[in-house]
Amino acid sequence: MTTLLLFMVMVVGAVVQAVFPTVRWLGQANAPILLGLVIYYALTHSRGTMLLAAIFAGLLQDALGMIPLGYSSFCFCIVAVVVSRFKDMVFVHELVTHMLFGAIAGGAVTLALYALLSTAGLLTLAPAWTALKVIGSVLLGAILVPFECELVADLDRMLHMLVEEEASVDDV
Repeated sequence: MTTLLLFMVMVVGAVVQAVFPTVRWLGQANAPILLGLVIYYALTHSRGTMLLAAIFAGLLQDALGMIPLGYSSFCFCIVAVVVSRFKDMVFVHELVTHMLFGAIAGGAVTLALYALLSTAGLLTLAPAWTALKVIGSVLLGAILVPFECELVADLDRMLHMLVEEEASVDDV
């Protein structure tokens, strides 16, 4: 049932990311909706579910844009593994945690995708535009990721999809 919920949330997230408008003063940065879902699953679910979320979200993001399949999945998997390494050291359901991970991951994924695409000869951007896009991704990640993490956490709670460790912490 968790996998079914994951796929449904990812598809809805992909639609929201596709229709979310970009702003020129943020470097035309896309809203990191799928990245936020990967961060949520990395913080709250098992390693297998986390990697499934990262791969599926990356494939959806690549399919939405003009990126060769697998580039975003690679970046999302790295983010998911790094975030899951820190989940025992942070407060998983706190706003500040989501803001911090959203901001850092948004900038890191944008830079990593830029590096991968530019070394493959698929993208050329001016350095100023790249910096503006990274700053836009950091701001959008810090603003949007906490909201979507809270929405998906509420959905998990309503459907009783919480991990056993998490349920025992919430019951105390």
